[in-house]
Amino acid sequence: MLDREAETPAQQVFDIARQAEPAQALEATCLLATGRDGFLAGACHAVHRPGAPLVALSAAPGDLVIRDTEREPGIGCYDLVLSQLEPRAPQPIAPQVHGLVVALRAGLLARTLDLAFAHLRDRESLGQKTLHHQLVKARFSSSWAFLSQLRRELALAPGAQGFEAPDQIHNAIDTHLLQCSKLMGGHGLRDASVHGLEYLSVLIRATLASPQGRGQAVAGAQQSGA
Repeated sequence: MLDREAETPAQQVFDIARQAEPAQALEATCLLATGRDGFLAGACHAVHRPGAPLVALSAAPGDLVIRDTEREPGIGCYDLVLSQLEPRAPQPIAPQVHGLVVALRAGLLARTLDLAFAHLRDRESLGQKTLHHQLVKARFSSSWAFLSQLRRELALAPGAQGFEAPDQIHNAIDTHLLQCSKLMGGHGLRDASVHGLEYLSVLIRATLASPQGRGQAVAGAQQSGA
């Protein structure tokens, strides 16, 4: 899955996150970010397959010690768990790693939009195709325009420069995920559906894209997904 030479690593992560199972996307992100098999771990937490090796965002050598593991219902359907790690000293993280985390979350957003579109495609509301309603069309259009622009940026291979404002991009991804979830309503609560992907994406941001993977960020993500 990682042999498409014409694509940048960030584009590959985006495509895998959109098309493959989330656990595969997380593994691909780790491999492309560090050259090592496993799942990326922040300073305090990691989302991973049970028993899989964990790799620090900094790719620093050494074993990561798991203090506790929670089987979160929201991500269990993807064969994923959330683990709390023993604290360790902060290490510098290459900017391109942050770009791959952005690409991972963007790909998951694309996956949620695909699911929502497929769910709504044959439905009707008020005597009209649901996808023809102006509000629905506007939300899809806005999200796809955002992703198209972001994927063009990923194609530029930001490399050592990274993204200039990753927090703003993560905030935008959060907003579009929320809008997509609203399109699905209660149907998105099914296992491995839109709400599950939204919660997983929020956990990824809390563990891998928050300053030093602060435990408070993870707690906030869990509360939002409760």
